[in-house]
Amino acid sequence: MSEAELQQWFESVFAQRDERLYRQFFGKDGPQGGTIYTLNEAAFRSVGAECPDPRFLTHGVFEFAPTRSHADWLYVSSGMSNPWGQTHETANPAEYSGLGYEFVLHVPERGRWPIQLLHWLMAVQLLVATGHLQGELLQHHDRIPLGGSLAKKDGLLTHVLVASPAEVGLAGAPADDLPNYPPQFQLASGIVDLMLLVGITEREADFARTQGVEGLITLLRHRHFFPRTDPARTSVV
Repeated sequence: MSEAELQQWFESVFAQRDERLYRQFFGKDGPQGGTIYTLNEAAFRSVGAECPDPRFLTHGVFEFAPTRSHADWLYVSSGMSNPWGQTHETANPAEYSGLGYEFVLHVPERGRWPIQLLHWLMAVQLLVATGHLQGELLQHHDRIPLGGSLAKKDGLLTHVLVASPAEVGLAGAPADDLPNYPPQFQLASGIVDLMLLVGITEREADFARTQGVEGLITLLRHRHFFPRTDPARTSVV
C-alpha cells in the first residue's frame, strides 16, 4: 500500500466515525460549529510529557448541542480509536481499533471544562498506551480521582466513573435518562467501545468501592444524576 493509499484509508476510517456514525448517534447536524477541539502540547505537559507524538495532536473533542433526542450537551472524544500502525491489509475488523474506545460526557450546560477534562484523560491514556507514563488503560467501572473538584471550586464532584451506555440492572429507568446511542460501534479498522464518563463525589466513590458500582448507578439513576454530570449537584450518599 502506497503512502497516498494509506492516508486515504485512514481518512475513510475517520470519516466513517466522525462524519457518519457520530452524527447518527449524537446529532444529525454534526458537532457544534463543525469544530474539533484538538489536543495541544499543554495537555501533555500537564502530565509530564514535553514532546507528544505529532499524530496525537490531531485527536480532539467534539461538542454536540442538545437535540430533540437528548437534552444534554455532549462532549465526545475522537482519535482514541485511530488505527495507528495498521493498514487496510493488517487491520482486523473483529478486533479493537486503536485503543478500542472513545469517551462520552453529558453535561447540562455548554462549557470549557468538559473539553479540558477529556483532553487530560486522552493525554494520560495515550501516554500510558505508548509506555511514556506508568499506569493502565481505563476499563468500565474504574473510578478516576481528579485531585480536586470538577469545574466548581466548591463542588462535590471529585472523581469520574467510567460506565457503559448499556449498563446492567437499569430496567425501569426513565426513557429520557437513557443514552440513545449504542455501547459499541464498528469501524472498517475494528471495534470501538463508547465509555460513558460520569462525575461522582468522594462519598459515592467510597460507596461504589464497598457496595458495588451497579448499586451506585441505581442511586444516581433514581436521582436523575446518571448519565449527566452536573458539577453543582449534591451527593446521593
